[in-house]
Amino acid sequence: MTDADTVPTMIPRYVRSTFEPDEYTYDIIWTDRLTGKCVLSYDGADPANTNPAYGAKPDSDCLASCGHDINAEIELGQSVIPVPEGEAERLVARKARAAEREQENREALDLLNFLGADAETFDFDDYYDGERKILRPALEKRGYTSVSFYVVEADSFGPLIRGCVAQCHCGKRVRFFYG
Repeated sequence: MTDADTVPTMIPRYVRSTFEPDEYTYDIIWTDRLTGKCVLSYDGADPANTNPAYGAKPDSDCLASCGHDINAEIELGQSVIPVPEGEAERLVARKARAAEREQENREALDLLNFLGADAETFDFDDYYDGERKILRPALEKRGYTSVSFYVVEADSFGPLIRGCVAQCHCGKRVRFFYG
């Protein structure tokens, strides 16, 4: 295998950009690199277009409704518009990170079951303090570092499922969930 065989050549077919000609305009534009034509454009300053709480759909769904796959790829040389240097390498790295996270999510454990008796005093009604005062210290006691909590799923009343990512003493990043 030669170095030419390992050089990434694929790039995303669709590229997102913004149009901001003045202080009042903020348009989101998706362009097809095969044709150089705009395939989706919308007012990015309108919450109805960008915020799910106001009914906005993700760009992937909007593009799909027009017959476009946001994850489609093309050969670097097929683009009719300029491609920033390093784009193919960034795509390879982004896909590797996504695969790693998917694997971590598949292996995620229920945090409260994992901690057992150390999590008995945890109260969902005060989850923030509980994470800080009960769950994080219990994980740290087991040798985990860089413990961080995040929302997996929520509604208007607050979090339904919380996630946790931490560094294991063996060096591996692991994920937990509860809710």
